[in-house]
Amino acid sequence: MRQYMLFFFRTILLFSLTFMVVHADFNDGLAAAQAGDYTTAHNEWLPLAEQGDVNAQFYLGLLHSRQLIDWASQEQAVKWYLLAANNDHVNAQFNLGIKYNKGVGVEQSATEAFAWYFKAANNGHPEAQFNVANMYRDGRGVEHSNEQAATWYKASSINNLPQAQANLALVLHLGIGIEKDLTMAYVWAILASEADTRFIAIKELVAEEMSNDDKKIGDAAPLWRLYKVGEPDLWKDHHRYLHELRAKEVILSA
Repeated sequence: MRQYMLFFFRTILLFSLTFMVVHADFNDGLAAAQAGDYTTAHNEWLPLAEQGDVNAQFYLGLLHSRQLIDWASQEQAVKWYLLAANNDHVNAQFNLGIKYNKGVGVEQSATEAFAWYFKAANNGHPEAQFNVANMYRDGRGVEHSNEQAATWYKASSINNLPQAQANLALVLHLGIGIEKDLTMAYVWAILASEADTRFIAIKELVAEEMSNDDKKIGDAAPLWRLYKVGEPDLWKDHHRYLHELRAKEVILSA
């Protein structure tokens, strides 16, 4: 029994030491990259990536994709991104979507681009969610669907991407793929325009169709004020917006 326990603890100790060495090697590579020594970073990450370290695989992809090493290759970038993406690395999935969308290091394919964007979108990547929405809107790489486009604009908006918030404001304003709702269009346009002044024009566009009373409701964001100012129907229709926005801390301060 004593010999078994010694073997057990030696095995645990060996595993712990191995994990510490691997972690140290990855951090050494990260420190080298931050210092601009990409060759050292590559040499630290390569054996880890070959052993299946998903973060090392992703960063090797970056070194190749951004041509930060002398032997950089877009094909190698795709290779390492693919290994990381198949292990559910969300940024690798998104970057693969870009590669297929642009045909860099791989044959251009809107279908493959959509597939990888969609994987990243389902893993919560805001830019991927926005790209998925655009591809549904345009019918590119996937069957056209305004309803799906609106759904993914909403998901990306909840993740606080201003471009998505602006597009969600537009589809709510026009009632494309989603029920027309000027008040919510105005609220999302406010969020977008406060993050990026390019979207002020969208807020002004939506405001043109609104009464002064409706604009006051929108200007009174955060959304919980819809209930306090006596608009229970709006509250009922959009309580899920409120919950999701609170969770993501993107509601305007009172």
